Amino acid sequence: MKTKASKIKEKSWTLPGEPITINKFKEGIKEAEKGPFISLNELKKSVEEWKQSQNL
Repeated sequence: MKTKASKIKEKSWTLPGEPITINKFKEGIKEAEKGPFISLNELKKSVEEWKQSQNL
């Protein structure tokens, strides 16, 4: 049986107009604080690679 990915994925609560409880918001913040995080140098490298791929 085939299912659409959009039905499987949980709705993003970060979109404007989507209702959310305070507890769900706090849970989302705690999850985001766990990471992953990248260093400034990794970010710069990623931006440069993107610029090159876009011919900017």
